[in-house]
Amino acid sequence: MSDKLDQVHEQFPRKDQENKRKIAEYLYNRPGQWVPRQELVEQFDIDGSGITRHINALHDEQFLLSTGDDDQRKVKWNGRGAGGVEYWLRQMIPKQLWVAGSELRPLLTLDSLGGAYVPTLLFGILVLIGFLTGIFAIVVSYFPSDSALGVTATDAVFLSGMITVMASLIFLLIPISKLLDHGIEVLWVWTVEQTEKGGDDE
Repeated sequence: MSDKLDQVHEQFPRKDQENKRKIAEYLYNRPGQWVPRQELVEQFDIDGSGITRHINALHDEQFLLSTGDDDQRKVKWNGRGAGGVEYWLRQMIPKQLWVAGSELRPLLTLDSLGGAYVPTLLFGILVLIGFLTGIFAIVVSYFPSDSALGVTATDAVFLSGMITVMASLIFLLIPISKLLDHGIEVLWVWTVEQTEKGGDDE
């Protein structure tokens, strides 16, 4: 338990203050996330006015951040909370971009991509490496020696170009892999149906 969460327990130690401690722990375990008041109402089965009193008390002690009013009110833990890498990513990435990424992530799972999962993963990795290599080339070009770690700006640009070409080729494999996966699935279903039909005829 963190020092700040310990402070919540010290500040609200009584049995009748248990809901305040539970709300604090709930938000602590969702660092960087704005949680609607209504979500807390549903989560803890407490009416809106009760939730408002609890979050007001926590907010007054600076354990929570708050935005909006009444039904539009949202709160989040004031600090890092239980977050690791995800918390810091949320701090650095613009909210709109993070939301867009959250909507895309379910589409990039093994179940949804099937045979195209590996090519898609490789494409994403190569794009990221190409992007970082491009930035490295720009930085190196400002060095007096025009090189860093034995790599010149020209080398970095060439490498970035090669990675981009590889990423483009792999990108072409994504729809092909998806079509092959679908074709194999259809063929398998047809084979099973024919086998079952042959068994029924006998």
